[in-house]
Amino acid sequence: MPVAVLIVVVALYVYALVAAPRFRIPGAIGGVVVLAGLAWYLAVSPSQTERAETLVTVEDLTLDQLELERTIRGATLRGRVENGADAARLREMTITVRLFDCELETTSLEECAIIGESDAIARVDVPPGQLRGFSAHYIFLNLPPLVGVLRWDHRITTLRAT
Repeated sequence: MPVAVLIVVVALYVYALVAAPRFRIPGAIGGVVVLAGLAWYLAVSPSQTERAETLVTVEDLTLDQLELERTIRGATLRGRVENGADAARLREMTITVRLFDCELETTSLEECAIIGESDAIARVDVPPGQLRGFSAHYIFLNLPPLVGVLRWDHRITTLRAT
């Protein structure tokens, strides 16, 4: 409907410029001012994607019961996410998982070799203040054979909310 209204307004504007010669100069100036204002608004205002990425922050989320299960082609991360945001609904999150080859189970991750890293999108629908389960599927290419113990960590890299 807004597109139809815009088309009608533009058609009436063009008709007024053609039909009323005394309206041409002030009408052209008005049109330039409106276009300049619209261009400024579009340049300054954040896009819908940028707004969706800032409605929920990583600090608003709580992940728990995380399990990384190896599959034939990679791994699946499963767990629960709680949305602690006041008014925004979490729609999806991108989670990066890194795989480490550690000498012992107790070795700190800083001392382990990173053998794989992959991103995946977990599409969830979590209203404010609620908890939902999620899963994300990863593909790790060219993993070397393990020398020690496989360990992993994760971090949320991007969010989208409404």
